[in-house]
Amino acid sequence: MKFSKSLLVLVIIFALSSCDLYELDINVDPNNPRQVSPELLLSEVETSGMFAVVGNFNPATSGFMVQSTSSDDFEFNAQSWNGTWNSFYTGPLKDVEELILLSSVDKNEDGKADLPNYLGIAKVLKAYYFSVLVDMWGDLPYFDAFKGNAADQVKQPVFDNDEEIYADLIVQLDEAITLLGLPAPTVRGDLIYNGNLTKWKKAANSLKLKLYLQSRLAGDYKDEIQALMSNQASLITSPSDDFLFQFSSSISPDYRHPQYAMSGAQYGGGYFAHQFMFELLNNQDPRLPFYLKRQSKTVLDPADATQKQTIPCSQRTDCIYGYFPSSNYVTSRVFGKAPADLTTAEKEYLAGFFGRDRSDPSGVPDDAGFRTAHGLYPIGGLYDDTPETANNNKGKGDGIFPIATSWMVKFWEIEAMLTLGVTGPDDVENLFAAAMIEQFSKVNSFSSKDPGAVAMSSDDVVQYIENWLIVFENAPSLSAKLAVALKQAWFCNYGNGIELYNTFRRTGLPGDLQRPLQLSNEFALSLPYTQDEINLNPNVPIKTYFDPSSGSVFWDKLKFQFN
Repeated sequence: MKFSKSLLVLVIIFALSSCDLYELDINVDPNNPRQVSPELLLSEVETSGMFAVVGNFNPATSGFMVQSTSSDDFEFNAQSWNGTWNSFYTGPLKDVEELILLSSVDKNEDGKADLPNYLGIAKVLKAYYFSVLVDMWGDLPYFDAFKGNAADQVKQPVFDNDEEIYADLIVQLDEAITLLGLPAPTVRGDLIYNGNLTKWKKAANSLKLKLYLQSRLAGDYKDEIQALMSNQASLITSPSDDFLFQFSSSISPDYRHPQYAMSGAQYGGGYFAHQFMFELLNNQDPRLPFYLKRQSKTVLDPADATQKQTIPCSQRTDCIYGYFPSSNYVTSRVFGKAPADLTTAEKEYLAGFFGRDRSDPSGVPDDAGFRTAHGLYPIGGLYDDTPETANNNKGKGDGIFPIATSWMVKFWEIEAMLTLGVTGPDDVENLFAAAMIEQFSKVNSFSSKDPGAVAMSSDDVVQYIENWLIVFENAPSLSAKLAVALKQAWFCNYGNGIELYNTFRRTGLPGDLQRPLQLSNEFALSLPYTQDEINLNPNVPIKTYFDPSSGSVFWDKLKFQFN
């Protein structure tokens, strides 16, 4: 009987095991798929990548270029960009590589990729993201960056030469253009162009123009630039084709513009640079109430010891702009009056433009409610009607990040025409006018986002543009014309500090930016490599980010220094 029971147990065990009772992976969790769909991966690549670019690099580079005061003292260490580096390589860069692999799987007998449309878009995004990282750091892990789980298991990738990476990015864009021209199923999950492959091809060609122009001092790319400019239909020439990312008003999850979402209780964030605000005022720029939002009209008294601590530059005597209501430099140019002669309304108006001179090292008082805030364009804040609205309605944060727009392309073409002698689609004066018109139109389109917004009048816009065209046409040389055009680009490209930073390192323009009041380090030619990478990867190059001999990227032949 005992034998029979034992035999029965063995039979049962054998029978049950043959039915895979011990196979625990019999159920599929729909919330944890083993392989992500291309449309979901594409949405994630676009969202995480744009948030990483805009949330990390945009504030700092805007500070480098004297539109804000973020990082305007260039004082960094190996910890400063640790999180940024890690999040890029573990997030959007890895995801875009996964999208490329997923889209490249050969499921057809003809040997062609099954998803050429997704693959083309992924290559455009890869080229853009890596170009930003090269522009920020120079040499990077690139060719072997994502082989940690591959057969050869590259755990410590080498840092590839930045110029060689740029060359491969051009290859990626060329391959993308070919792929985007192939018949394929409809693209879903595309948050930028909603699956419009023609617009993606224009974005790819426009990025090629940008990369060639960026490299124009490091090699002879005149023919390549001319070829692109001669085929205007292949470029972004209309605002309807603009390569930009549209953020939403969603709070949970938070998909608002990063510089809006991070800006705190009064949504003022950090400080605007005084020079930027002053020049908008001094030029009677119609875009000012879209760019800036005053939060206060309280006029502080420098003679009051308790208020003096709050006033910008109250601890220094070398500020150019200082506190606007009491700055003769400001009041004499904006209103043609000395500070003592201002009306109460004029003082209250100027009091709302509350920021810092470049690299003012004074301590930060409790002045969040005074600081000029980010406005309606481009981050989705509020239009500047009255300061009282600032704390009642903080806007929606549904702003944009302009990557490559019709006006940017025209500024690139102007630079190429004035420096390389290539032939453009129109003369430089008309291109300059068109660039301004298109950017003003983009700003004006934001008037629908705030019920209090007032669209710029055509008369004001025409007068402003005519004034700049007169200065441009009277400039005595090609280099002087370029200086005028790129000074205006400084205003037009507000919202993309990376573009301004690259332009400055390439050209030294605008050449009239305020010198830092206190200089901790020289101008940042790149960013320092990060501590985590230094600790884990022996291949990290040795460089000093502000040293011309080791810190500049390959295309930067200017190697700007303050001293």
